[in-house]
Amino acid sequence: MLMLKITPNKLTGTVHVVSSKSLSHRYVIAASLAEGVSNINNVLDSDDLVATKAAVMALGAKVEGSKVTGSKVKRVHDLIDCHESGSTLRFFIPIAMLQNEEVTFTGRGKLPERPQNVYEDIFKDKYLFSHPESSYLPLTVSGPLKSGNYEMSGNVSSQFVTGLLYALPLVEGDSKIVLTSPLESKGYVDLTLDVIKQFGIHIESNDDGFFIPGNQKYLPHDATVEGDYSGAAFFVVAGLLGSKILLKNLREDSLQGDKAILDFCIKMGGDIQFTKEGLLVNPSNTKGITIDLGQTPDLGPILMVLGALSEGDTLITNASRLRIKESDRLAAMVENLTKMGVKMDVYEDSVRIYGQKTLKGNVTLHTFGDHRIAMACAVASIKADGPITLDDEKVVSKSYPTFFEVFKSLGGILND
Repeated sequence: MLMLKITPNKLTGTVHVVSSKSLSHRYVIAASLAEGVSNINNVLDSDDLVATKAAVMALGAKVEGSKVTGSKVKRVHDLIDCHESGSTLRFFIPIAMLQNEEVTFTGRGKLPERPQNVYEDIFKDKYLFSHPESSYLPLTVSGPLKSGNYEMSGNVSSQFVTGLLYALPLVEGDSKIVLTSPLESKGYVDLTLDVIKQFGIHIESNDDGFFIPGNQKYLPHDATVEGDYSGAAFFVVAGLLGSKILLKNLREDSLQGDKAILDFCIKMGGDIQFTKEGLLVNPSNTKGITIDLGQTPDLGPILMVLGALSEGDTLITNASRLRIKESDRLAAMVENLTKMGVKMDVYEDSVRIYGQKTLKGNVTLHTFGDHRIAMACAVASIKADGPITLDDEKVVSKSYPTFFEVFKSLGGILND
């Protein structure tokens, strides 16, 4: 494990924002289900997408560069290694169940512990859905998946909804997804619906869920993946805390839920605007507000950093889903920010952060094997009074492999 020392320095310059991880998954999967050739350009080159590309090939598709040749779902390999990608696992469970041969999912890191009980509740009685008592992986499933009413709570990961939205249009007969509570992370489901619509799939949204006509076909489609607001969020905050940063490759009309980073930062007093050149972020004196993370849990770590360096106090609510990500992100950020001298009141699903002008340096911070913790702590270094050390910077390869190259290009001072 390599240690990375970061010496505090303001960041400034231009960032060509990395491709959206969420959209890269969705376009590759939709293309794999379309019988024919689709060209998907600008797919993110990251560990999670390696897992998704291998998964589509295990189920009959071919991927050669940007060219995806889709097919009917058929088992080519009986083992799908999801690495640490929750999206890959949850999206592909229903897709793998479109055929009747057994497929076993494996994974590593925290993935075997991440809950799959939503699928277990709706599949266990009718299909093979087998895993050890102590862990959700390895998980063996088989179908064939049938149409019907699929009932689930809306306050669980939207990844379960997305998996069903991909698979159910391909079965015989119509289906419904019935949500028993309001849908959280709705923005991610909107992304799914938008992508599959581009591939010819029709799904109706209603007050309590979705109506999904059966016997549909995905049609080949060419697409280019837009820039990632989840990854851009770290450099948005870096610009507010440091010096002027211009972010390119972001769509102003994007459907990505994490575009909410702009709304949160502007409400805190951030000077941010779209220009002809891109999204311009200027250094700003931000003020604490109340932030509801119910729809955008991935923004939690970097917003905790911004809250720690904003005037007054910041209350972050609906943060319970941070506890079931690649790490317990709430606990991880509390531990690291406490080491940097931040005072906080921590509750089960919320945290009150008392802002200050600078952070304590000369500390080693634990990344907990989590890409978003590593990136958030790197940005926090801008306002530290001495160097910070990250215990494992390589974890950023999950979603933003070039993060530290970009960080350095903006003036970040890094020493292995």
